[in-house]
Amino acid sequence: MTGLTHVRFVVDDFSAMIGFYRDTLGFKVAVDVPGVYVELDTGAARIGLVARAVMTAALGTSHAVVAAGAGPGDAVLQIQVANVDAAAEWCEERGVTLLSAPHDQPSWFLRVAHLVDPAGHLVELTSPLPNPAARRG
Repeated sequence: MTGLTHVRFVVDDFSAMIGFYRDTLGFKVAVDVPGVYVELDTGAARIGLVARAVMTAALGTSHAVVAAGAGPGDAVLQIQVANVDAAAEWCEERGVTLLSAPHDQPSWFLRVAHLVDPAGHLVELTSPLPNPAARRG
């Protein structure tokens, strides 16, 4: 394995999802096959949005997760930002309701805030906290 290239969401409403990831979070559309598939470039990996019918056909079956849709907590899209507080405020200014305000998770060495996209997927904004062990030396 060489690394993560994409996180792909099976979607029913492209317009809401593209609006969220492009307009609210600011990622650039890299691939756009209207109503079928969209890729957004995050700078590190890509977020893919694929039509439910396309994934169902690709699996060759009505796989329960694809056919019914996964629950919102089944995946977390972690997005690193320079400043969690500023990114959370920017999202709120665009009408996004935060599930958790910016706060430190010291054992993770991260400052985080949580929100959901229009399909209910959990999105975690993160920025690193100093690692006290790294200062020892």
